[in-house]
Amino acid sequence: MAGSKKTPGINAASMADISFILLIFFLMVTTMGTDFGLIRQLPPMAEDQKNEDKINERNVFVVNVNQHDNIMAEKSYINISELRGKAKEFFFIGNEGDEFPEKEVKELPLVGSIKVNKTAVVSLQNDRGTSYKAYIQVQNELAGAVHELRNEFCLQHFGKKFDDCSQEEQDTVGKQIYPMAISEAEPKDAGGRRK
Repeated sequence: MAGSKKTPGINAASMADISFILLIFFLMVTTMGTDFGLIRQLPPMAEDQKNEDKINERNVFVVNVNQHDNIMAEKSYINISELRGKAKEFFFIGNEGDEFPEKEVKELPLVGSIKVNKTAVVSLQNDRGTSYKAYIQVQNELAGAVHELRNEFCLQHFGKKFDDCSQEEQDTVGKQIYPMAISEAEPKDAGGRRK
């Protein structure tokens, strides 16, 4: 019996403690991925619009995106490459006529008396089946249209791009002349969900 030595077992009593400590360590030192989103600041409600429930139809540029990522702007299907141009045409303060937003004359600091859109808004509605990629592309084109108009205005009046302007110049152009007025309606479930 001298040769039948028993091999000592491994003490596993502290294994749970070690596992728990490792779990806490990795939870504390691991960085979690953050979701990226769109930064949007809603424009303040105009004083003359606070008591009105309905905006004149000509002041609204309607954009719909369906579950197949098809884009409809003002009741006609368009490609994503056409959206920026159509939005710029809608927002441009120099356009007159019944198909463009109503205008009003404002006395603004730095630019004087100028005719601007009274209430021009893009109404964006997506289907619940719209892909995230299409949603972001549409948002980028709409925001890009406003940004291009701001740049063009600032180059013409101040001789520099919008981002290079002073805070006062940016406030005048960004809040009074070309505000980022994009209204998102609740997504609808018109065509079913994307598989």
